[in-house]
Amino acid sequence: MRRNIVIALCCTMVFASCDLLDITPKHVVSTEKAFDDVESYRMALNNVYLTLTSSVMNMQTTDYASDDFKNVISGYAASNYYVYNWDYQSQPQPYIWSYQYQLIARENVLIDNYGIVPAENEANQDEIDQIYAQALGLRAWSLFNIVQIYAPHYDGSNGGEEGIPLKVHLELEYLPKSDLEEVYNQIFGDLEKAETLLTESAYSPSSSDKSYEFGLDAVRALRARVALFMGDMETALEASSHFIDTELLDKEDYWMLWEDQFGSANKEILFMTHDLSDTDDAELIDYHEIYENNGVLLSDELVNSFGEDDIRKESSYINANQVPYKYIVPVNERNSQIDRNLHYKHFRLAEQYLIYAEAVLQSDPDEAMRILNVLREKRGAELLTTRPDKLEILKERRRELFCESLRFYDLKRLSSELNLVVERANGSVLTANSPLYVWDVPKEETNSNPYIF
Repeated sequence: MRRNIVIALCCTMVFASCDLLDITPKHVVSTEKAFDDVESYRMALNNVYLTLTSSVMNMQTTDYASDDFKNVISGYAASNYYVYNWDYQSQPQPYIWSYQYQLIARENVLIDNYGIVPAENEANQDEIDQIYAQALGLRAWSLFNIVQIYAPHYDGSNGGEEGIPLKVHLELEYLPKSDLEEVYNQIFGDLEKAETLLTESAYSPSSSDKSYEFGLDAVRALRARVALFMGDMETALEASSHFIDTELLDKEDYWMLWEDQFGSANKEILFMTHDLSDTDDAELIDYHEIYENNGVLLSDELVNSFGEDDIRKESSYINANQVPYKYIVPVNERNSQIDRNLHYKHFRLAEQYLIYAEAVLQSDPDEAMRILNVLREKRGAELLTTRPDKLEILKERRRELFCESLRFYDLKRLSSELNLVVERANGSVLTANSPLYVWDVPKEETNSNPYIF
């Protein structure tokens, strides 16, 4: 009991006030007491996963800044309205900056204290190693999300441009922005360490826990995603190749992806967060309700891009009013009542197919077409008969991954190359390579941190 209280204090008192980068956990219980065995270390990791279940940790807010929606009103979550209008400094400000850095602080607790956790035997050390590896992978994911939103797109040639502050230790100090190259080196460094440890460790999560743990699949999936977004097609191809021999669900079984998270035939989920529908937070994180109460509708262009038999457009996923249904199970032949199905799927097998197709496109367009057709066949879409180009792959990414927090990132990385323009009904425009692709750092940060203006 004493140890549980110690960890609870370490992970709540200390993190409650770290909204800004200069705030490092204070009143910290000594690490020698906090992590005096593997159980305590595991509890700290569980605290990170619990934090991820909060709606404010989901990156889907960025979808409002994309072209997937044709309407949003200032309602249930007013910040969504401002993001929709590319107005990033209006109140209430987008919360991604502060909450992602809070998450990094929790991850840094695990990373910085890796060396002090005692191991009684080899099995203990394996568990310590894999906890540390998961923390590294999760931190890489947090850094990637922040740099995608608050810094220019990194294409490998502009590494000297300002990125984001690299808060990778628990020191008490303000930090300036590191350059983009340094940020991406940190991300890849974390992922490489994590993959090595997870590959060499004898640890293996149970089948029921696998999709909830940021394990080897998630680390490789993130490495493929990061490499694609910086244009490192060789690394993107190598990382995504780990997944393309895993079969996607057949069209008839597609429902399992969203309704049967733990079915043995469902191999499509690589990492997701828990279902909190039976908790007091359910109303706050119900993705469907957030959309409905904001009057959000999917764009006509997106909805009309699906073929007639494409399972991804059926009423279980897009309702008649063009409200996205991906995170709610409606009444159907398998369910007698609506189920608030709040498992957020952050990394999926289909994304890896799409990364592989784009990474191999230039060197082997026939292989790119083959892998796209494997995906399209499984989703009930017509097969391609001619070699795809990058725009065709981007369209397929949009159909497959809508409302999963990647569309804005895709527009940002490809807007200049493909001359992509987003126009709102009120006439406001997000042009190719617009400065609006870089969100404003919140005022609370710029007002307190002398290194960020």
